Amino acid sequence: MQLLRIPLILSTLLLATIISPLASADFLGLYAGVGAWQAKPQGEVGRSNINLNSTLNLDEESNRFVYIALEHPIPLIPNIRLQHTEMDWVGNALISAGTDLNGSPFLATEQADVTLNLTHTDATFYYEILDNVVDLDLGITARVFDGDASLASPSQQEAIDLGATVPMIYGKAGIDIPFTIISGALVANWVNVDDFRLIDWSAEVTFEMDLAPAVDAGLVLGYRSLQVEIDDFEELQSDARFEGYFVALQLHF
Repeated sequence: MQLLRIPLILSTLLLATIISPLASADFLGLYAGVGAWQAKPQGEVGRSNINLNSTLNLDEESNRFVYIALEHPIPLIPNIRLQHTEMDWVGNALISAGTDLNGSPFLATEQADVTLNLTHTDATFYYEILDNVVDLDLGITARVFDGDASLASPSQQEAIDLGATVPMIYGKAGIDIPFTIISGALVANWVNVDDFRLIDWSAEVTFEMDLAPAVDAGLVLGYRSLQVEIDDFEELQSDARFEGYFVALQLHF
């Protein structure tokens, strides 16, 4: 499944061209972090609107993520942030006759093994528009999904390949509270193309303190929501949301 669209790519490149002359960064910084996101699936997937909770019995799961970001003072060249997020659910559910994931309805009511994997890797290229007490970053994200979904009973199996590359608009707005170790931020990635819509946002608070002369250590607490809406795109249908609290440990060099 390929979700790249030429108009969106051109628009995001135009955005980068417009904002790059405004970008500002006066130091070199490296951020690295690791964390866990307690994501709970909600909503429906498949042609027969299969409920992720009541039908597939998928519940809150701890999903690991890691990230690294490099910020530099070189004009016109964007900063870069890489993040890998694991999103994997495995379970078992009673699947009713007529349940249809991708066009092959179940012929009988059976117990089935359930898998849902939305693991993805983000490459974000962004510019610092503001970098003072108030921070503002704008850019683009290329998100590569490497996942699948399946229902497997003794007599039947339905599966969907969820591998895709998705370009998105990226934005981050933050504030450093003066005379404290506390900062807060809102982060969002967004795309709306044809029958595909993805909204991924998070709100976070960071507590950062000196660990060594050139190293700061931080604790990041936040809430993240990932909403995926697909309206019959390449045999896929979804109106699902994954959300919950996350925590991360971060080093800033």
